[in-house]
Amino acid sequence: MERQRSRRRPNLAVSTPSVVLEGLAVGVDNLRHDVVLSPRFVELGRAQIARSIARHGELDGLLSAEAVRSTQGPAWMRNQAGRAAQVKNDPGGWKSALTELLVSSLNRAKKESQLSVDLLARLAVTKFIRTEMNQQFLQVLERCRVQQKSYDNMRQEKAHEYRERLAAFQVRKRIILRKTGQEIFETLREVEKSTLARTRRSLFGEETSGGSYFTYPLFLNRLLFSEDGRDDYLCAEQLRDAGELGTAIRTAMGECGRWLRAFCARSMVRKRARRPSTRG
Repeated sequence: MERQRSRRRPNLAVSTPSVVLEGLAVGVDNLRHDVVLSPRFVELGRAQIARSIARHGELDGLLSAEAVRSTQGPAWMRNQAGRAAQVKNDPGGWKSALTELLVSSLNRAKKESQLSVDLLARLAVTKFIRTEMNQQFLQVLERCRVQQKSYDNMRQEKAHEYRERLAAFQVRKRIILRKTGQEIFETLREVEKSTLARTRRSLFGEETSGGSYFTYPLFLNRLLFSEDGRDDYLCAEQLRDAGELGTAIRTAMGECGRWLRAFCARSMVRKRARRPSTRG
């Protein structure tokens, strides 16, 4: 019995994800690779992340007051409020800029015959998003604090409400960043499945000689934008979805088994009914 139990246990192995950039020259520090993202993509990305953080943090109403008071506050806040207002009417602009950037990196990788060029672009986009998520959270918090101070001497009740909302916003930082990261991840996955995967296959084929081609599944991992690469909530959610899928499969298999047994039983009854009687 003990041997049978040991045979049923799955063999678990530890794996460390890695990205190998072959054939690329390092930057000026001789350690890292230099990547410059387009200013339009950076601007749209920052605005998209800020909007997502404000929405998941339930601060849309507080930040919308910046349009009325855009002439007050520090210069950096006035500039950011102006940029946010310019891209506010184009919610799909960032997705289009993201698709254009990643398709351009694939075309350049094909031109230079190095898939590592595209991997480097994907890493640069991922690093930019991870960095801006924390930066935009702090800037949204600072913008709300500046707006709150403008209500302290005029509307005491409104100021008290805003203080409570800002306190809740800071407490829920991990949850807000998780929701923002998952929203961005869904956009990246949609772009990957709708455009990038097909373009990559057409340019480089199904298989390549190097191992860089098999690095792309790392960019479809939900933990890509988690704080430290670990998130118990996301892991539990994945296990729950897998459990629900397993339950659905077992239910379907049970229904198919019952249907098959009933069909076989009816077939046997029909054969017996058609068999001629030998009595008599």
